[in-house]
Amino acid sequence: MMVEFQPPRGTRDFGPEEMERRRRAEELMRAVIENYGYREISTPTFESAELFISRSGPQVIEQMYLFKDKGDRDMVLRPELTAPVMRFYSSTLKNVAKPLRIYYFGNCFRYERPQKGRYREFWQMGLEYIGKRTPLAHAEVISAAIGSLMRVGVPELCFRIGHVTVLRAILRGVGLDPDSDRDLMIAIDKKDMAAISSKLDHLGEDVSSKVTALVTTTYTIDQTPTALAEISKMARTDLSEPIKELTKLFSILDRPQGMVLFDPSISRGLDYYDGVVFEADVPSLGAEKQVCGGGAYSLSSVFGTEVEGIGFGLGFDRILLSLGDLGSNRPERTGFYIVPMGETAWGTAFEAAALIRSKGILCMMETMERPLKRAISSAVDNGCTHLLIVGENEVREGRFALKELRTQVQTRVSFDELAIILEGLS
Repeated sequence: MMVEFQPPRGTRDFGPEEMERRRRAEELMRAVIENYGYREISTPTFESAELFISRSGPQVIEQMYLFKDKGDRDMVLRPELTAPVMRFYSSTLKNVAKPLRIYYFGNCFRYERPQKGRYREFWQMGLEYIGKRTPLAHAEVISAAIGSLMRVGVPELCFRIGHVTVLRAILRGVGLDPDSDRDLMIAIDKKDMAAISSKLDHLGEDVSSKVTALVTTTYTIDQTPTALAEISKMARTDLSEPIKELTKLFSILDRPQGMVLFDPSISRGLDYYDGVVFEADVPSLGAEKQVCGGGAYSLSSVFGTEVEGIGFGLGFDRILLSLGDLGSNRPERTGFYIVPMGETAWGTAFEAAALIRSKGILCMMETMERPLKRAISSAVDNGCTHLLIVGENEVREGRFALKELRTQVQTRVSFDELAIILEGLS
């Protein structure tokens, strides 16, 4: 009996139309990031398991595709890209002039329960700014993230900015210990009110209400100075430096009213963030609404070298999901479809195709020897704009039938005339 194989659970096959859509989005986002001066790097698809365990703790083992290689070494399919990039930096790039601006795009793997917007194989695009963390540097990175998302047309974008030092000071101010209670930090970051309530039940209504307000309230840029003043009172400690940092950052950013918000509850759920943090949401995606996350970090304790910078990761699959059918239609481009009529025309047809392709123009060939009517239908179905008929008579005369499919205007052209037309189209 024939076995029907399916893709592994949590993975997907992408057909030509979907791949065109994905590549268009990828190219648009790459163009934005490269316009900020960031250059692409690449790292291996599998890495030492210890790289991720040392950074995030042994609890990540359950979320990784872990295996032993033939040398009995523990290896994993990379669950994210930041740690491999930082490994690459600490081993090879640390002596490059600062600031170092790099970006990356690739597939990652996590052994999680698949659901809409969350897959076991997924794609991530991100960048790292490694160098002195100034308000201008923060603004640049955040602007690149917003610009990438806006360039592909992500709808209803909400970009939230916070500060880890501020959040932890607030929690200490109400009697909590953010350093030892990782689960609480994760619950706050995910705005999981049920988990937060269960953590705070024994601390009384006053603490619970303050933390609830912290998690559920965001502020516009105009409201931020007042909010920061109130937060300082709640924290009961000197927050002048992080508040100054946030104030300068918000004074630089210039975005549509309501897009950028101050959210004091963002923690990113990971220990290495130590300054400004940010996330971007698309509310229509529901529970898996986050499409971007990042912030300022220091990874010297993991890699044994000073690694201080600002970075973000874009959830490419969720971004595509947020776009829905937007941009699904193939972008219009010039394309030629050549129909050779008879064996004696094959060589000339290939010569014409080589000329067209040498100008960087799409050219397809009728290779199934179908009648002209069927070949024309195939040309239209494949989005071609021009039809070139190369028959035996055309070969003898050195002139070919060229038809513009939108206008149905047909002319006869020589090779030299075709070359001139191609120059105007390329």
